Amino acid sequence: MAQCTICARNKTDVLNEDTYFGQTLTAAHTRFNGHRSKFKIDNNLSYTKSALSEHCFNKHSSNFNMSVYKIGFVKCCKAIDLDREENRFISKFRTNIYGLNRMKVVK
Repeated sequence: MAQCTICARNKTDVLNEDTYFGQTLTAAHTRFNGHRSKFKIDNNLSYTKSALSEHCFNKHSSNFNMSVYKIGFVKCCKAIDLDREENRFISKFRTNIYGLNRMKVVK
């Protein structure tokens, strides 16, 4: 889970676009390095390839880096259960409607 600390600090209502749920089979540092590598402005529009970097670019361009996010681990589960558990948290917290999971990124 990643939460934008700038949006979380400036919350004016209950529903705010500050949270992202993801899953990984790789080491956490590898997963977040993938997000971190998208925090660049280039001709390939790399920042559009991660919901975290795209949110930061669009909402907080003066603080365009991964350090604006708090990272947390919600649940450890078997690989076969990853999709179900990720979708459960996305649905429970409605991040597919109001949060960062609603962003469709270009791969």
